[in-house]
This record gives sequence, structure tokens and C-alpha cells, in this order.
Amino acid sequence: MVLPDPHKSRAVVVGISDYAHAGLAAMSAAATGAAHTARLLRDPAIWGVPHEHVTVLGSESTQEQILTAARDAALATEDTLVVYFAGHGLRDQAERLHLALVDADPDYPQIGTLPYRLLRDLIRQAGHRARHRVTILDCCYSGIAGGMSPGAPTRDDLAAALDEDPEAQATGAHSGEGESRGWDESGYGDCVLTSAPPHSRSFVRPGAAFPEFTGELIATLEAGICGVGPEISLEHIWLRVRDRMRGRDSPEPQLFAQNNVTRHIHLLNRSPRERREREAAPDPDPGPSAAHIAARDAAENAARTVPDRFTRMGLLARIASATIAVDPGKARLLADEVVEAGHDTTDLSQRARLLTSAATCLVALDPPRARSLAEEGEEAVLGMADPDARASGLIDLASAVVDADRDRATWLLERAEEALHGLPDTRHKAARFRTLSVLVNEDEPAWRQRLKDHSAHLYRVVDERERFEEDSRCSPEGVRRAREVRSNTGPEWGWRVVELATIAKDVALERHYHQAVELLEEAEKAVPGIVLDEKAEALSALTKALPFLTPAAATIPDRVVDLVGRLRSVVWGCADEALGDRLIGVARTQADVAYELADKDPRRAVGLLRVAQAVKPELNVQQQRRLDRYLARDLARVGEGLAPLDAEQAAALAHESIAIVRALEDDLTRELGLALSVLALAGQHLAVADPDRADELLAEAEALAHQLPEKRRAFVLKDVASALTTAGRDAAGTDPARLDRYVRMFDRLLLSLPEKDRNFPRTAMASTLVVAGKSVVDRDTGRALGYAREAERLACQVPAEDEMRDHGLFYVASLQAEVVKHRPAHADRAIRTAESITDDGLKSVTVRNVAIALAPADTEHAERIAQNVTDAGDRAGALAAIAEARR
Repeated sequence: MVLPDPHKSRAVVVGISDYAHAGLAAMSAAATGAAHTARLLRDPAIWGVPHEHVTVLGSESTQEQILTAARDAALATEDTLVVYFAGHGLRDQAERLHLALVDADPDYPQIGTLPYRLLRDLIRQAGHRARHRVTILDCCYSGIAGGMSPGAPTRDDLAAALDEDPEAQATGAHSGEGESRGWDESGYGDCVLTSAPPHSRSFVRPGAAFPEFTGELIATLEAGICGVGPEISLEHIWLRVRDRMRGRDSPEPQLFAQNNVTRHIHLLNRSPRERREREAAPDPDPGPSAAHIAARDAAENAARTVPDRFTRMGLLARIASATIAVDPGKARLLADEVVEAGHDTTDLSQRARLLTSAATCLVALDPPRARSLAEEGEEAVLGMADPDARASGLIDLASAVVDADRDRATWLLERAEEALHGLPDTRHKAARFRTLSVLVNEDEPAWRQRLKDHSAHLYRVVDERERFEEDSRCSPEGVRRAREVRSNTGPEWGWRVVELATIAKDVALERHYHQAVELLEEAEKAVPGIVLDEKAEALSALTKALPFLTPAAATIPDRVVDLVGRLRSVVWGCADEALGDRLIGVARTQADVAYELADKDPRRAVGLLRVAQAVKPELNVQQQRRLDRYLARDLARVGEGLAPLDAEQAAALAHESIAIVRALEDDLTRELGLALSVLALAGQHLAVADPDRADELLAEAEALAHQLPEKRRAFVLKDVASALTTAGRDAAGTDPARLDRYVRMFDRLLLSLPEKDRNFPRTAMASTLVVAGKSVVDRDTGRALGYAREAERLACQVPAEDEMRDHGLFYVASLQAEVVKHRPAHADRAIRTAESITDDGLKSVTVRNVAIALAPADTEHAERIAQNVTDAGDRAGALAAIAEARR
């Protein structure tokens, strides 16, 4: 069997590990896998392509550079051309494949990508002299490249997939640059190997150094295949890879080939010569550097002082990963210790975490064992019967693998979400979903928001259930009194209604709201039987009792709304001098019910307010003023609930409330304050959709607040400050200039607040500036540094004795650590911030983070910083990062 001539063959190997868009996770395994694949192609024991004939391209490569390299390689190939790509794959609306480069946009696959069709067409055109053209794609949706059809592809299917002429294949003619060649069973042709079907994603397994498909390809080439002879065909290789991935229920790789070409491409089989190769192995490297050993040993010594075994083993796993490239023997010993601890513990979640951490260490030393440990860890967690414990274990496991395999971490978090859905609806479940939302990557905003919304929904469900149970309690005294009223068999129906209404009011005051509704429903049904002389007194008693049971609208809204509507109709039918007072009782109740429904059904609440307002023409001036006092309050309350859904209508309700207050000229500062807070809230929710309108509402709320008495003014101004903080956070990623404007407004507003009321707003705005800084630090470090300075200024204005000062400075230092990664000279400034934190735990974490951020640029300075970390575990983590940087 003749192998492809390595001197007449070429290869282009592309691995994209870094991505600018937040929606595309970094994939270091892609670059590692590409580099390792290139080494194997050059290995004389496998193929032996000359070093200069293999072009390796990384994240810095542009579309033009990749196409140019592919063209040059294809033009020079007379035997076999190999083009390999690993990275993210995107598909457009027409189901076309795009290979993602560093500036790719997952929402617009046409931007920052290499369309596969361009690459394929260029390979065909420039590689017309090549005997074989092999394309290997390890990315999501890569099966699109082969045009996979159900079942075995026909010649026409393959021709369409590879963009060849089926008639030319059938007649044995293929033209290229004026030449003709017979395409027959001699093995000429193209083939495409893909990591997944057209609609499937590809993965990096937990702890793996390579993408899953590439890792199996590498493992097969390195180990060889027993029993197939001294050479192995590309078909044998692909079948082995496919079978191994099938065994793990991974996406199934695809193969598309012409003329059985994969049977004619052979490489050397390393399996028969394993012993000989080991004996002929070159002398080992002199050993790790003294600087690396010093940092590693210091990290290990610090880790071994940590009393908790689980934490201690986690640190040793990190140290093993840091030393694996320069001292594999030591790394293996540490990893074995972690594995032993994992097998010793009865806590399945901890076992999974430790085994996965060990797998991450061993993947380069012993890939089969690493895979086995990772799978054992997953099985331990997935086998937990308790869904709460299973979810907790999956979350821990996701945290362990997120740096090496973000896709796998996402899959684990998805399984955790599934497990949480199996729990009963409790506050614990709601808290779990909230925690899960924090752990989901920032490049999954829709998922994070969905989890937060579900958590909020669960809290509401639990609150409503608990309140329903509380409101459903019966008053024994109320039951006794009602029974006495019902036992009276006399004709005095008016008296019965008055007594039932009185009892309803009394039990409502004791928070037995459902019982109060039942009593009023019974009384309302008795009204038609009352003689005319007694009806007015009975209706007055009913309408006076109505407002006391409005809290029941929170749990049985339909019954309360229906009851109030029926009584309203009955009241209209009894026109006398007390009609106005009774109408006020009904309208007031409708307005109060609207308030109860404001956060659950705000549009229905608005409708109830309008019904309540409709009675005003029937009232005298004094009665109208009484009703307006209730409406001024409830218009604002309903606006508060409506703001997240319809900020403009919320603002309209607030303005309506303000107009009523001004017209009454009474002391309604509380109602006015509520309305102004709603204006600020509406501005907050409009900050992104209509920023100019948001500015207008926020400025109006602030200006009118200054007309209030001091106590109420402070209340409203704090709400405006909160709205500015939230609006600034929303605008930070898209409109930095607007955030700057909100900070200036915030500083001016802060001067109007009493000193005791300034600390929380300062800390909140500092947190917003930190979030904004982290969102821009990679592309605009200078702006991020400016945000850090502003945030520190605000945090430092909080008195030292207030614990919010430490938390604010901790936020600031976390941003400064991110800045250090881009500007190492900023490390000393970050350490000064850390030293101003009084809480020892927060200070230790902060100093550790700065040392880790600095380590890649300046290990000596980072080590000096790490020696000042007080917590042994934090110090071990920092020293492990320094040891890794010194490899």
C-alpha cells in the first residue's frame, strides 16, 4: 500500500481560540488541538509531512490570510491536501456554514467569519492537481459542509455537497485549468470529515485539552489501531473515532467522500511499533525551572495547611494543572492524591468535583484515564436520587469545567435547571434558581433573565400561597356571631344584612379576609329581600365594610371584583341623600383593589381606577375631594406596578396623580412623593428604549422632589438615585456617554440628601461603574480605568465604620484586577485599594485576584504580592497561578 507522498502534500491547520464577541466563548482547546494535529502530520512515524509544508494559523488570522494560505498550499499539492479548522461554527438563516474567526458575531454570521463555501470553492479551484483533498471541520453545525442527507448519500448527493458535476463523475471526466483526469476507483477525489451533524453542536469534554472530535482523532493517530497492519486508512481512523463518540452519546461525526477516497488515503499505524518507539524516545528534558518549582512548592505548602480536605484537594488539583507541562511526574502524584480523596468521600457532589479536577490535570498525560475520571464524576452526580443534591452537584461540576470547556459547563447547568424543576415550589427552590442565574455565563443574557424571572415567579407563587393560607383562616368568634344572625327567623332582613356587614368588618380587621368576603357575599344576596325603608341603612353598612376587605383581592381577586361590581349596581338603584357616600365607599374599594392588583395585573388595575373615577359626576364637590385623595394615592401605586410593562402609561398615571394633588391644595406630600417615585421608575425603564424621554422624567422627578418637605424629599431623591443607578447599568454597554451623564446627575443629587442617606446610593452607583468597566475593559482599558477611579471615589466617601465601604472597595478592586491584565503597572494601585479594605476575608481575596491578574506579565512582582495574602487557600491559588506562568 502506497502512502501519500509527504513531500508532494500540504496541510493548512487553523485553530481559533479567542473571540471578541461576548456570545462566543473562548476555546483554548481549539488552538491546542490544531497545534497537536500539526505535530502529528509532521511526525515521521505517522506521515512525515515536512515542517515547512504544514501551515498553522491561530486566532490572529483573518479570512484573507486563511484563504491565501489554503490557496498557496493547494497550488503546491500534487498528492494530498489537508485543510483543518477548529473553532466555533455558525449557521445563517439559509442553513449555510460559517467558520467563526476572532471578530465573528453570532447574531450575524456573515460578519467576521469565513464562509465555508468560499473555502471549499478555493480548494477545488487551486487544488486541481491534488490527488486527494481532505477537509476536516471540528465546529458546531459542521455537518452542513457535507450536505448530509438521510441514509447513505447518492452520487448526486455527494456531487451537490462537494459542488462537483455529477455528469462528470458518471462519465469519468473532471476538468481543471485545462486538464482532464479520470475520476475512478484509483482513489482520486475529495472527502469531508465533520465533528457533528448539520444541526448539532460540538463539544470540548470536561477536562479535555482538545475538542472532543479532534481529541479522538489525535488519540487514534497516536495509539494506532491493532490488527489492521502497518498502515491504517482514513476510513479506519474515522470509523474508530465515530464508534468512540457513539459510545458516549456525543454528536456523531460525519464522513462524505467521493470514489471511496478514504480507503485509498493511508497513514502509518503506530500500534505495531509502540515498544520500539518508546525505546528510541529522545532523552528527557533537563527538568522544570527552579523559579517554577519554587512557586509550585510554596503553593503546595500553603494548600496543605488548609484544614478542609475538599478545599485542600481542589487547590492541589490546580497546582497539578500548573506544573503538568514542566514536571509531569509531580503533576501525576498530585492528581492521584486528588483522585484518592474523591473516591474516599461519600459526598457525591464533592467526589464529582474532585474527579473532574483530576481529569483536567491528566488529560495531557493519560487521556483515557482522564476521560474515565470525567465520566465517573458526571455519573456520580447524575445518579443522585435527590434532585436538589443533583442540581447542587451539577452546578459544582460546571464550575470545575467552565474554564476548560464552557460548552460542557453550559450543558451541566442545563441539567441542573432540569433537576431544580423537580423540586416542590418553595422559597428554597426560588433561591436555587436565583443562584443558578448568577452562574450562567454573561454571554447567555436571555437564559440568565429567564432564570431570574422564574425565580421571581416562584417567590410570588410561594408568597401568594402563604398569604392565601393566612387569609383563609376563620375567626371562631365570627363563625359564632354569624350563626346567631342566621338563626334569627324573623322578617328583619335589613337587620340581618347590617349585622353580617358588621361581623365582616370585624373579622377583616383580624385579617380573616376570606371569611369577611363570604359574609359580605351572603349579605349582598339578602339585599333584594329588604323592604325599601330598611334598604338604605343596609347598603350604607355594606359600603362602609367594603374597604376593609380589599386585601382579599391579592388572593381571590375575581370574587372581590365581582362582589364590588354587584354592590355598585345595587347602590345605584337606591338614590337618596346618602347615595354619594355609598358611591365613595364603592369607588374607594375599587381604587384600593386596583392597588392590590397593581403588580399582578396592572392593566386590570387601570381599568378599575377608571371605573372608580366614573362616579365623580354624581358626587358633590366635597365628596369629589374625598374620592380624589384615594385616587391620587392609588394612581401612583398602580403606575408603580405598570412601569416595567408600559413605562409611558406609568408616567401618565403619575402625572395624573400629581395633577390631582395640586388641584386639591391639601397636605398630600406622601401621595406626591409616591407619584414622583413612579416618574423616576418610568425613566429607569425607558433608559435604553428612549433615553431622551428617560432623562426628561428623571430630571422632572428630581426637580419636583425639591418642593417636598425634607423627610419626604429624601425618600424621593433616594428613589431617583436608585433609578439613575439602574438606568446607568442598562446603558453602560451601549451608551457610555449616557452613563457619564447619569453619574454627574447622581453626584449633584447626592448633595441634596442627608449624609446618613447617601451611603447605600454611593455603593450602588460604585457597583454600576464596576459593571460598566468590566464590560469595556477588553476594548477600552482607559475608560475602564476611569470607571474604576470614579467607583473608588464613591466607595471611599462611605464612612469607614459602615460595612458597605468594604463591599464597595471590593467591587472596585475586582475591576482593577481586570485592568491589571491589560496594564500590569496598575497592580500597585490595585493593591492600595485592597489594603484599604478592613474585612480580612475580602482583603485576602482581593490581593489574591491582583496577584493572579499580574502573574502572566510579571511573576516576580506577583509573587511578592502573593506573600501578603493572609488566607492560606487564597495564597495557594495565587502561587499556583504564578507557577503556571513560569512554565
